[in-house]
Amino acid sequence: MNNFVIATNSDERVEAFYIDEAKMVAHTWQIESGDKLVWSQASALYGTAEGSTGPLNNAARVAATTNGEGQIQVVAVTEAGEYFICYQIGGVWNGWFQIEQQ
Repeated sequence: MNNFVIATNSDERVEAFYIDEAKMVAHTWQIESGDKLVWSQASALYGTAEGSTGPLNNAARVAATTNGEGQIQVVAVTEAGEYFICYQIGGVWNGWFQIEQQ
């Protein structure tokens, strides 16, 4: 496990993101906000609503933040230096979208 980061959901549950052994962005989250010891099974992070519906491969770094509306946004950089974002709206993940740099 590499590059471990955390963010907080709008309902105050903690969610952790990291690069797994297969070089994919993975995540796990608290099942209930008040219980610090019970977490979900880890799984690859991928969008289910829009964007790529598969995991991001060849990830090298990951960062996560919670915006002012309580939505988590995850940015990852691949080994090739490409930037991608996956974001959460209403508890549903959207992404991965490639970020265009100008």
